[in-house]
Amino acid sequence: MRPAAPFLIAALIATGGCGDRADPSDMSAEQVADQLAGMRIEPGLWELTSEVVEVSAPGLPREVRNRMIGPRRQMRHCITPAQAERPEANFLAVRADSDCAYRRFTVENGRMRGEMTCPDAQAQMDGRYGPEGYDLRMVMESPMPEGEVRMTLQIRARGRRIGACEEGSEG
Repeated sequence: MRPAAPFLIAALIATGGCGDRADPSDMSAEQVADQLAGMRIEPGLWELTSEVVEVSAPGLPREVRNRMIGPRRQMRHCITPAQAERPEANFLAVRADSDCAYRRFTVENGRMRGEMTCPDAQAQMDGRYGPEGYDLRMVMESPMPEGEVRMTLQIRARGRRIGACEEGSEG
């Protein structure tokens, strides 16, 4: 499945294939998929969006900060009935090729929580989900393009079912 949600940036949110798993709370892509297994998702065409809500970093000029805030990508992806029965770890990811790992990821009672660690960023996520949508907030830290300074971004990632898939489209 190649959904593109939360960025992740987010967004949101990726395949769990990051190298060394020394921390016992690290989770494989299969373990994240096990958490998602209890999540009822309606098959169909899903629209996935992300928005940078706030940006902060030492010495970050206001005009640069203001340019970074606002909507990012909007992507659409067809989720087949088979994919809806067993969502993969990358259901929440804008990029299916991400090299990220999850930690303490839980999905229960309409709530998603967890941490994501990627080669160049870390994020904490918390949000709500239902069969036809999710709304996830993330706080992400990543290095500035130059130097050791870290930038903090607050991101909102949303996904919603918007209708039936076009005939012949695949997940």
